[in-house]
Amino acid sequence: MNAPVKGAPGEVHEVEHRAKVAAPAELVYRLLADVTHWPRLFPSIVHMERFADDGTNERVGVWLTTGDKVFSWVALRVPRPGELRVDYRQETTQPPVADMGGSWIVEPLSAGECLVRLLHDYRPAATEPATLAFIARTLERNSTAELAALKDAAEREAAGEWLVTEIEDTTRVDGPAADVYEFLADASAWPERIPHIVSVDARDGGENVQLLDWVTHTARGVDHPSEVVRVCFPPHRIAYKHLLVPPLAAVHTGSYTVTADGGGALVSSRHTVVLTASGIAGVLGEGADLTDARAFTRQALSTSSREVLARAKEFAERGRHSG
Repeated sequence: MNAPVKGAPGEVHEVEHRAKVAAPAELVYRLLADVTHWPRLFPSIVHMERFADDGTNERVGVWLTTGDKVFSWVALRVPRPGELRVDYRQETTQPPVADMGGSWIVEPLSAGECLVRLLHDYRPAATEPATLAFIARTLERNSTAELAALKDAAEREAAGEWLVTEIEDTTRVDGPAADVYEFLADASAWPERIPHIVSVDARDGGENVQLLDWVTHTARGVDHPSEVVRVCFPPHRIAYKHLLVPPLAAVHTGSYTVTADGGGALVSSRHTVVLTASGIAGVLGEGADLTDARAFTRQALSTSSREVLARAKEFAERGRHSG
């Protein structure tokens, strides 16, 4: 639901979108206030990185997909828990927008229902009608999709349908942390280094962003294609999101973290998967339930992660111990 756009071309424009959510206002606010939830909540969000947080103001990096491109910017956020409101202003913007900010406002309607208002105010970088129309269409599409995704996630959580599964594996490497990171970052070499990776087509997505089309060979003997966006933070971490997911998952995000540990390193692989109940029977057969889906997902992803970590360990330790 939209409020009319205000302001002539070249001036500040304001637009509002709304959605009723059958979940407690406090729950919805919690999802909005903590940016670590956003990649699993919103389809277009690849990663959110909190750069600074003084307890009142946050400075966060945002990576978002639109079509086959990845856009990034830095936003300043002010969570206001007493008002169930988060205000934000983009510190850096992407053309054709010169300036943008707004608010997420959660208004309780009852103990189990609330109204979410998403406000934007923006100033276009150009005043041509085509530019103004493009910005308006993009805001309409993204805002509608974000509110629908938030509504779905909050209502499922409020109903006790917790579909999120988290998996983490860690190993110690007797080798340089830099070598471990090099192995993880060089995905184009993985088909030669990791047995279950069939192929990788790596494309540059911008500064420290990788766009990967890859195929993995699953334990069931099936070649599974994936589209992955990775945001790299050398030399310690890589965050990623799968844009193409199997029927059992609605969302799949993850990260690799490399931490120096004495003369070696600790390397961790973490997955966050939002399961989809509608895909369980097709993958696991009639009679399978969410518990089965969790177990299957944990087994499959942990097996894959342990293989990657083992190969990274071998790569780094070979360099240290050779000669």
